Amino acid sequence: MQAHPQTSGTVILVSGRAHFFFKAWAASTICLNMSTPTPTPIVVDDDDSSHQGAVYNANCGKMSSKPTGRLKSIVWQHFERKEINGVQKAVCNYCKNRLVARSTDGTRHLRDHMKVCLLRRQKVITDRRQKDITQYATPLRTIKHDQGKTKSDAFCFDPNVTRKKIARMIIMHEYPLSVVEHEGFNDVLSSLQPLWKPVSRDEIKKEIMDIYEYERAKKASALDCNQSRIAITTKMWTVENQSVGYMAVTAHFIDDSWTLQSHLLRFIPVSTPHTAEVVCDTLLHCLMDHNIDRKLSALIVDNCSYNEPMIQYLLLKLRKDDLIMHGQLFHIRCFVNTLNLIVKDGLSVISDAIAKIRDSVSFWSESSKGMEKFEEIAHLLGITSDRKLVPDCAASWNSTYLMISTALQYKSVFSLLDQHEGQYGCLPSEKDWELAHILEEKLKSLYDVTQLFSNVKYPTSNLFFLHVYEIRLSLDDWLSSSFDEIKKLARSMIENFKKYWKDIHGILAVACVLDPRYKMKLIEYYFPMLFGGDFSFHVQRVHSLFKDLANEYQSKCQSSNVNSDLDSSSATLSEFCPYKKHAQFIMLGFQDFIKAKQVRSELDSYLGENVLPLTEDFDILGWWKANTSRYPTLSKIARDILAIPVSTVGSGSAFSTSGGFVSPHHRKLDPNTLEALMCSQSWLRGYLGDLESTSFSGYATFFDEENDHEEYQEVCGES
Repeated sequence: MQAHPQTSGTVILVSGRAHFFFKAWAASTICLNMSTPTPTPIVVDDDDSSHQGAVYNANCGKMSSKPTGRLKSIVWQHFERKEINGVQKAVCNYCKNRLVARSTDGTRHLRDHMKVCLLRRQKVITDRRQKDITQYATPLRTIKHDQGKTKSDAFCFDPNVTRKKIARMIIMHEYPLSVVEHEGFNDVLSSLQPLWKPVSRDEIKKEIMDIYEYERAKKASALDCNQSRIAITTKMWTVENQSVGYMAVTAHFIDDSWTLQSHLLRFIPVSTPHTAEVVCDTLLHCLMDHNIDRKLSALIVDNCSYNEPMIQYLLLKLRKDDLIMHGQLFHIRCFVNTLNLIVKDGLSVISDAIAKIRDSVSFWSESSKGMEKFEEIAHLLGITSDRKLVPDCAASWNSTYLMISTALQYKSVFSLLDQHEGQYGCLPSEKDWELAHILEEKLKSLYDVTQLFSNVKYPTSNLFFLHVYEIRLSLDDWLSSSFDEIKKLARSMIENFKKYWKDIHGILAVACVLDPRYKMKLIEYYFPMLFGGDFSFHVQRVHSLFKDLANEYQSKCQSSNVNSDLDSSSATLSEFCPYKKHAQFIMLGFQDFIKAKQVRSELDSYLGENVLPLTEDFDILGWWKANTSRYPTLSKIARDILAIPVSTVGSGSAFSTSGGFVSPHHRKLDPNTLEALMCSQSWLRGYLGDLESTSFSGYATFFDEENDHEEYQEVCGES
C-alpha cells in the first residue's frame, strides 16, 4: 500500500483492487485534510484483502496492530472477536474453535475454516430447506417470557409427516380415501402450506397399511409378552348381496401391571354360508397365527345357531390340558345378547298395549306440521322436556323403553290433542298408560345393566354376578304385580333366564368369590332366595369349583417347574441314596404334598378373612396386585378370570338383537384395506376392543372407491 505524499497527517488503508478509485478520491479531498491536525483513519476494505483490520500511518509509514473501527468483512458474521489472555481471538459461532484475530493476520484463515466447519455446513443445509417456507412458517409452540413478550418457534415442512397425519385422520374419523383427491381438500392444504403437493388415493392407502402393520406388530408383541390367559370374543358382520362376511376377533387380558387390556386382533373375511366348520377354521387360524391357542381362558359368543357346534369343533382341535378345567368353563354366552332376546320375547307378550303408544307417537312425529302442533301444546301446558317423540325400532328393545318413557312425559299433551284433533283416534286408555308406567319402571333396571356391560371400558367380571342376581330377583317381584300382563311378561323372561343361567353361573360365581368385598358371603346370602331349601347344595358346588380351580392352577405351576425340581432333588439325594431315580420321584411326591397343603392354607386363609367394606370406587385389580405375594396361586386365577368379559356387544348395538351389519358402501374396499381401517381405528382410539364404540353408520363413509370395488370382486371371485 502507498500513501499520497500530499496527505500528510492522514491514515489511509487501501487494498490493491481499490487503489485506482482511492487516488481520484484523495486528490479531491487533499485540500480539506491539509488543515486537519488530527489523524483520521480511512478504511477501504475488500473481502479478498489479506490485511483486513491493519492500518497504515502516513506519519511514520508503519503498520499498526491495534484494532480500530468496525469489522466490516463478511466473515465476521460467522465469528465473534474476543480477547483471551491478552490475545485477540476469533471464536467460530458454530464449532466454537478459536483462531488468531490480530490485525496483521487478515481473514484468509477464517475463510478457510468456514469451508471445513461441519457444524456450519449443517446449518447451511437447514437454512436452505427453510429458505422457501420461512414466510409461511407455522408456530409449533409459544414461549412466554417474564416481560410479557412471546416468541414462537417455527417448524420445517415435511410432506412425509403430513401424509402420515392425513392417513391417521382418515382412519380415526372415517373419511373416504378419495378425500385426498378432492379439490377443496387440497385447496385448504395449499392455503396453509404452498409447498403442499396433492397425493393419490393409492399413496394414502400405502400410508394406512404402514400404520396398520406398525400397530399390529405392537399388539403382537404385547400378546407375546403377556403371561396370563386370554379371553376371546367374536362377532360376525355381514354384507348384503355378497358371499362373504367378516369376523371381528378381540383378545381380553390383564397385563403384568394388572391393567385390563383388550385388543382387536383381526377383522377377517369369512365366506358364506357361515357353517360351524368354516367359522371354527377361521377362528382357529387366527388364534394360531397370534400364538395364543394354548393360552385361552374362555370364548364369549352370541346366540347364533352355528356357535354351539362351532365351539364343539374347536374344543376337539384344542388341547384340553391347555384349557381351564379341561374346557368345562370355555364356552360363555354373551349376556347382553341373551338379555336382549329375553326382553324382546317378553315384550311380545304385551305387544297390544305397546302398539297403542307406538301408534300415537307415530301419528304426531311422522310430519313436521304435526310435530309443530304437538310442541306448541306441550309449551302451553308448561312441559319443558328436551326429549322428542321418536318411534321405536323392532330390533332394538331399548328404543321401546325410551319411546314409552318419553310418551309418559307428554301424557297430558296426547289427551288435550285428542279433544281438538278429529283425525287422532289412537289415544291410549288409562289402563294402557298405567301399564306403560309400570313397564318403564321394570325395564329401567335392565336398561341400566345393559348400559353397564356394553360400556366401552367394560367392567371386570366380578361385578356381573351381583347385577345378574338383582335382575333375577326383580323378575320374581314382577310376579306379584296386579297386572296380568306384567305377570305373563315375568314368567316368560324367567323361563329364558334360567336357560342362560344354567350355562354361565359357574364362572361368574368364581369371579364373585375373587372379590374380597364378597367372597363366599354374597353367594351364601343370595342362594337361599334363589334356590330355597336346596341352596346349600349350590353353595357347596361353587366352593368345590373354586377349590378345584385352585388345585389345577397349582398342579400346572408344579409341572412347569418339574425340571428344576428334578435337578435340585437329584443333586441333593445322589449323595446318600443309591437309587437316584427312585429318590427323585419320592422327593417330587413329597413336594406335591407340601404344595397341596400350601394351596389349601392359601385358600382357607383368603376365605377365612373378613370381607372388605363395600365401596363403589374399589380397585379390585390393584388389590390383587398388592396381595400377589400373599396369595400367589389365587392371584393367577384372579388375573385370568377377572379379564373375562360377559358381552361381545359394543355400545353401538348393545340393545339390538341383530348382528353387525356392513353397509353396502363397505364392499367397495378390498378385504385387506377394510381390515386395516377397522383394526387401526380401534388401536389408535385406544378403545378396549370395542369395534362398535364409533358411530355404527359412520363406517359407510370409508368406502366409496370404485377401484377397490374391482379388487374386492377379484378377491371374492365375483363376476
